[in-house]
Amino acid sequence: MEEMVKEKVVTDSNLASSLRSGNADVLSTPTVLAWMEETATELAQRFLNEDEITVGAHVTLDHLAPAWTGEKVEIKAKLVDKTGRKFVFKIEVKSGDKLIAKADHVRVAVKKEKFKK
Repeated sequence: MEEMVKEKVVTDSNLASSLRSGNADVLSTPTVLAWMEETATELAQRFLNEDEITVGAHVTLDHLAPAWTGEKVEIKAKLVDKTGRKFVFKIEVKSGDKLIAKADHVRVAVKKEKFKK
């Protein structure tokens, strides 16, 4: 199936200590998750009509190794199944050969109008 790869550089604002999701000066899990969802969202959008978007429905994430300020990471989202409105992804975040995090992620296609106020 399809893949998408994005690169990011860890900044001080991405650290667990900055986001208060922990005390360590390393890439935060919330940031890792946001980058994973961003990549999967962009990949899924290739399959949608203009009036559709996806929303996150489920994630199982393993944060396995640290990344520090200035470190470049690669986020690779692989679409492994698309059934109806449901998209299933395998996602990895790496710095070189070091696996920072991995996730199984599900997104669901919805009409944009349902999410406008």
